[in-house]
Amino acid sequence: MTASTTNFPPYLGPIDRDWTIGELLEWCEDDARTHDPSLRGPLALIEAAVTGTPWRTASSTVAPSTVALTRSLAMAARAGNLSHVRIAHFVPDPAEMEQSERLEAKERQVA
Repeated sequence: MTASTTNFPPYLGPIDRDWTIGELLEWCEDDARTHDPSLRGPLALIEAAVTGTPWRTASSTVAPSTVALTRSLAMAARAGNLSHVRIAHFVPDPAEMEQSERLEAKERQVA
């Protein structure tokens, strides 16, 4: 399993990088979070990293709904047995990366 080349901001909103995918999915079960539009961006980043493919929408500026992203994460977690894998595995913290890893990620962005 390899980490995605998706670049992440250091802040994922209320989502903790130390949570497992399973813990994230449990947290998302709360009705208030199920339709929280502020979670769209962070969930879209995590979902893209876990699945390896950014979500394609008619408008590239709007992430899919939190429900759709959560379902996609749940399917990917089940298919890849990822429930116990930490989000940090998919969402590296640039401050913790070796300089060469940061440069490689930056080069991939430019290419």
